[in-house]
Amino acid sequence: MRIHFCLLLLLVFIFSGLTAQKPVRSGKDYAVFFYVTTFQPGWPALPETEAEAKALKTELENNYGFSCKLVPNPSKKQIREELANWNNQLGPDDQILYFFSMHGHYRPASDLGYLVAADGKYEDRYSESYLNYNDLRPYFSECKARHILVALDACYSGSFGTRERSRPDAPDYSQAPDCITQISNTLRYTGRQYVCSGNENARTPAKSAFAAKFLEALRKGPNAEGLLFFDDLTYWLGKVRNPQPENGTFTGHDPGGDFVFTRTNACALLPDDNGESDIAADLAAWKIAKQQNTEFAYNEYLRQFPQGEFKVLANNTLLNMEAESTRRRDDTAWKVAQGANTLAAYQKYINEFPTGLHRDEAKIKLNFLDKSDNMVLIQGGAFPMGSRDGEDDEKPLHSVNLSYYYLGKYEVTVAEFKAFVDDTQYRTDAEKGDGSFIWNGTDWDKKSGINWRHDTEGKVRPQQEYNHPVIHVSWNDATEYCNWLSGKTGMNYRLPTEAEWEYAAGGGANNRTNWAGTSDRNELKNYVNGTGSQDGFEFTAPVGSMQPNALGLFDMSGNAREWCADWYGTEFYKNSPTSNPIGPYTGDDRVVRGGAWNSLPSDYRVTYRSNGSPDNCSFDIGFRLARTK
Repeated sequence: MRIHFCLLLLLVFIFSGLTAQKPVRSGKDYAVFFYVTTFQPGWPALPETEAEAKALKTELENNYGFSCKLVPNPSKKQIREELANWNNQLGPDDQILYFFSMHGHYRPASDLGYLVAADGKYEDRYSESYLNYNDLRPYFSECKARHILVALDACYSGSFGTRERSRPDAPDYSQAPDCITQISNTLRYTGRQYVCSGNENARTPAKSAFAAKFLEALRKGPNAEGLLFFDDLTYWLGKVRNPQPENGTFTGHDPGGDFVFTRTNACALLPDDNGESDIAADLAAWKIAKQQNTEFAYNEYLRQFPQGEFKVLANNTLLNMEAESTRRRDDTAWKVAQGANTLAAYQKYINEFPTGLHRDEAKIKLNFLDKSDNMVLIQGGAFPMGSRDGEDDEKPLHSVNLSYYYLGKYEVTVAEFKAFVDDTQYRTDAEKGDGSFIWNGTDWDKKSGINWRHDTEGKVRPQQEYNHPVIHVSWNDATEYCNWLSGKTGMNYRLPTEAEWEYAAGGGANNRTNWAGTSDRNELKNYVNGTGSQDGFEFTAPVGSMQPNALGLFDMSGNAREWCADWYGTEFYKNSPTSNPIGPYTGDDRVVRGGAWNSLPSDYRVTYRSNGSPDNCSFDIGFRLARTK
């Protein structure tokens, strides 16, 4: 009895030694199983999905240390809520497996695959009750876990990500010096991977060979150290012949990223029996940490030797790595913001990295994208363009139909044009040529040296007037500004077409007016700054000083005339296309629309047309932006 007791103590000592020396990574492993057994009428039941999910759960919990959750018969909404909840629980060093087992659907016309949750209707012409894979991706992109593996056991599931066929022959694995290094190398980069039971055209049998082979991979697939990598898993899944499983990556995957299943006894170290001293063990562990040169390795050294000889060096190295990691995260966040190219994205970058490497550039982007708040969505439609009783070039009255587009709420200001010049060192036509026309009190007068920096009389504008519309700019200058802003923001800025300008000035399809804002000539003074200087300014005024029209657009009549994109043609209306006309193909002059601060009342009519050569500059012509919807 005593002998047995001593033997028991010896075994306890040995196994406790093994446990104490077993390396442990900082993250945890999770698995969530979404499975449906009972569907809406018309769909056949899938009772096997429950047993398959539970078998995988048991294997992962008992032999791999996973924390698992079963989500039986979820609705479309419940799947979304469950994914959102997990996003709030996971940490960057965690791994999570999402396993979906249910019916699937595929629409070839849109190349979209769908999961059919418990509330998915059998006859759903537009697939609105199904959960398409594009709906899943935002949840995965917001997930804080560095490693995600998505398993899709459903019909037509091969349309999920960037695909490749599973390989039936054994893969060629890269071998690391030791088990710890294999894990740290595997988990170094972000992994976004998936496996699915077939391609986008394949139906999956009710009793899943995919789930069975997944379970077999967990039981037989780990290598000698107890590790099962993604390639190991796809090798086992590749043994299924019909349908042939597929696998690949999806949005957010970092080349080199991987998912690893680690058995609970993986990387177990035998107790040291060669009499090596603590100092020698400390040195040996430090050499391994330096050789691997990863955060995991240095943290592992500090875990084993919290007061070790190389503690300070390990901590300093980790601090440097953290700084480098912060820089990489900074760069990654900036690339994400650039990819989204929205106000929210750039503001999020600044919020996350207030002293970031790209802070100044983000602020510039915000400044230019903020212009989108000054763009009004113009809902397209049909309208009668031109006039029955106007000038000859306004005839004949003809029907035009426009698509949706955006139009600037205000004319482009001097300050905004200055930003373009400062950024590009652009020289306007007036600067390259013989100046621009000014108003000398009684007539037009062209003077050298006059450019966008000057007012109507040729005086240099003070800084406080940089909120006035820019003038003395040609059609060429306005187009260059649009091209520059498009490049800065990634949006398609341009000059409006003549039809777009007239449609918007007249109030759209349902609010047609003679002047921009009114059809009552007596009320015209409320909308323009010409007749009687109603806004308190003798010449141009700050943009938006007068009342907007029915669409919320300011100064469509008054302040400055505006360049349009079209070539000008006196006879064009006779042969104008009915849908989105863009003017003649060629010409000598470009269209100018709208009255200016000095115009006659008849020139304020929304149908009134004028023109100028593309390099012409004047004290009363500016422009506003348009943007394709």
